[in-house]
Amino acid sequence: MERPLPILRAGPAREVSCDPTTLRRRARSSGADRLVRVGPNAFVEGTRWDSAGPRQRYVTRVYARLGRIGTAAVASHASAAAVLGLPALGGWEVPVHATVPETMYRGRTRDLVLHTRPVRADERLPARGVRVTTVPRTVVDIAMRDDLRSAVVVADGALRAGTGAAELAAAVDRRARGHRRAEHVLGLADGRAGSTAESFARVVFLELGLPRPVLQQEFVVDGRRFSVDFWFPDQGVVVEIDGRAKYTQERYLAGRSPTEVFLDEKRRHERLLTVPGVRTIIQLEWRDLFDPDALVRRFRAAGLPCPVRPARSARPGAA
Repeated sequence: MERPLPILRAGPAREVSCDPTTLRRRARSSGADRLVRVGPNAFVEGTRWDSAGPRQRYVTRVYARLGRIGTAAVASHASAAAVLGLPALGGWEVPVHATVPETMYRGRTRDLVLHTRPVRADERLPARGVRVTTVPRTVVDIAMRDDLRSAVVVADGALRAGTGAAELAAAVDRRARGHRRAEHVLGLADGRAGSTAESFARVVFLELGLPRPVLQQEFVVDGRRFSVDFWFPDQGVVVEIDGRAKYTQERYLAGRSPTEVFLDEKRRHERLLTVPGVRTIIQLEWRDLFDPDALVRRFRAAGLPCPVRPARSARPGAA
């Protein structure tokens, strides 16, 4: 589970001679002792905040809020996904989500969204002083509420991390509003998707009317195995999702220069094109998935049947 940053509150802070007035003053400061306000009566040291990533910052806001709401609240939806390490399509600039008893419901604000669908004891987990919904419950909550792209990304991530499809299916409450949407998402979910971009791409392909591709198809060339992101066997088309991270982040570079990575990728594609049945390879970047018009042109030029241009397409704002 993702750890929050250490949170300072007025009560515990008094033990180290730091009263509420001092905390607020430090939050207005730009000096070395500056604090960042992460919730009501909740602050984080500025240096820690600056070095944290988007997910950890958001998780810190979740803990700050749940500590304020009370023990009856359970982090859920996007907030549970962040704590549990599940992916997100739209990033972490979202309100905190919590599920509470109906007696505690007071509507939503810009920073806090409350839900009231009851959470059973077996649907929640302890997490460093707060409680979060389990992975299956979290996936189903998001599937019943969010758009298809975001929901498939989370469901794929859960399967990829080891949650079973049967566990996800068992978490669907057929009495709940939105259960049919959840079942649709789980029907599309596939743990073979190797990344958030691949999960998102699958939904874009579905929206554009493409045939359902084979995921992580392996080809053997000269005794070496090569796995591709998407394989359309009837058309002989390979589609791969490559981001700039492959050429900039050390975990992908593995000691190679960006030029060496580029050349290795070029040689890999040359080998794949020697496989009988592989006619062409389409390389996509993350940004390409937000331009359905250009995708349709490229897919049709490669021989992929792309019969529709959906009215509801993958635009940046929709994610």
